[in-house]
Amino acid sequence: MLWQPGLDHAGISTQMVVERQLAQAGGNESRRSLGREKFLERVWSWKAESGGTINEQFKRLGASCDWSRARFTMDDGLSDAVRKVFVQLHKEGLIYRDKRLVNWDPHF
Repeated sequence: MLWQPGLDHAGISTQMVVERQLAQAGGNESRRSLGREKFLERVWSWKAESGGTINEQFKRLGASCDWSRARFTMDDGLSDAVRKVFVQLHKEGLIYRDKRLVNWDPHF
């Protein structure tokens, strides 16, 4: 049996962590002032640090994954697959898009 390790991008919580880091730095930088590309660079940097920590914790616990196959939802190719599935689910009426997310408040 194959246990393929993978990490979810946890978009909302990741955004919150990076925005909190920017605020704690004390400067005038924010997600909006940085712009999309620079903010994404910060997110990827944090993911590299955090994702490595999570995988190392699994390894210390003795997880016998095939670590060479580790994936992340935003990896090239995999991100395309995720998008394709979401579009298909939307076309089938199984998920929908609205003006706000009901079950999550990123401020709190």
